[in-house]
Amino acid sequence: MNDASLRAFGRDVTYTSQAGVSSVVRGILQTGVQPEAVAPGVYELLFAKQSSFPSLPEAGDEITVDGSIYKIVKKEDDGEGGLHLLLRFHRET
Repeated sequence: MNDASLRAFGRDVTYTSQAGVSSVVRGILQTGVQPEAVAPGVYELLFAKQSSFPSLPEAGDEITVDGSIYKIVKKEDDGEGGLHLLLRFHRET
């Protein structure tokens, strides 16, 4: 199911570890999932396959989507090879 969903609804995003290693991963971005206490507004949620990453993502790593850089705040393993990454807007590229 994960593969079919990623093929149908996924998009390429750039993952960058805190060590500076970057790679392109396919993920499904869901916007406006949880209000932030501080402006500019809301968190984003990215679903991707754990095997798409060169190393397991950690809080503080970055995801770049359409010129916007987000920091990973939290990650959750779905138990079936997928990861849900809670992202907070960091800055524009």
